[in-house]
Amino acid sequence: MPKFKQFGITVVGLLVAAGAMASNFRAADQVYLPIAGKVSNFKTDVNISNLSSDTVTVTMALVQGPNTGAAAPQNNFPSITLAPNERKEILDFFPTALGLQSGAGQVLFNACKQGSDCTGTDTSGFRNISVESRIFAVDANGNTSGQGFAGLPWYSYISNNQATNGTNLDKGFVVGLRQTGVNGQPGTFRTNLGFTNASQFSTTTLTVKLFNAAGTQLGTSTVTLGPLGQSQPALNGLFPGITGSGLWMTVEQTSVTPTADASNPAFGCTDGCPGFFTYASVLDNITNDPTTLESQYLVPLSTQALAAIYPAGKVPKRSAKH
Repeated sequence: MPKFKQFGITVVGLLVAAGAMASNFRAADQVYLPIAGKVSNFKTDVNISNLSSDTVTVTMALVQGPNTGAAAPQNNFPSITLAPNERKEILDFFPTALGLQSGAGQVLFNACKQGSDCTGTDTSGFRNISVESRIFAVDANGNTSGQGFAGLPWYSYISNNQATNGTNLDKGFVVGLRQTGVNGQPGTFRTNLGFTNASQFSTTTLTVKLFNAAGTQLGTSTVTLGPLGQSQPALNGLFPGITGSGLWMTVEQTSVTPTADASNPAFGCTDGCPGFFTYASVLDNITNDPTTLESQYLVPLSTQALAAIYPAGKVPKRSAKH
């Protein structure tokens, strides 16, 4: 049974379409895939890469839905073994790797050197992996339409803990949102928004503000997620009646409620180790062709923010057990 090691403060919340920002290093011993699934005619293919010269064992945990009831993650899945520097493609990930014929949610991957114990305070067994995926639909003729999602390393989520390290470092923004016309009409688009809680040790409320291209605020809404919970509401569900193109949103944590086990001093997460990811997906109403929209910070990372992620002489905090 894999344990999740606690970790904490953020770098940059990114979800990237396949091929984008290829120079980025997105590997870690703990990687989040904010959304994957097997629902109706949708399925997910996953590629996992071992970036170390050691054989690694990869364990996985899954949380489906917003998880407002704070259920424990599912983690009784078979582990995956990767030889040194091996890349493995897993087609139709849910039934193939998880043994689930249906479902959708956030998947957390933990990588450990084979034979090492990565469940305690010893981090010497941690090894870097990267995770890339494609979620897509297959129509009656076998044609596919989908989008790529890159797995996000543990150090890349956004956290309200960063509020003390500089203005606007505790929030992210996503541009390119569209909600135009009526479904089925040419040239019209719709948008789904994505939110995931990176912490296993807290329930969080995210405040979402929607703006038009001129920067005028059009509305405010909230999303509540339990530990490691995720949600993908439609833009017109979160902001009814608002249409337009060139829309954008900001997302920040405005409430964090630690879970009962957060008080365990072994985890160092008495504050709930808050963290989240956000993204969006714009879809053409005729073809259902989707485009992934990634999030960004409003300002560059400060020296203090970087020090919060990589404190000198200390092990970085984590928000989930390894």
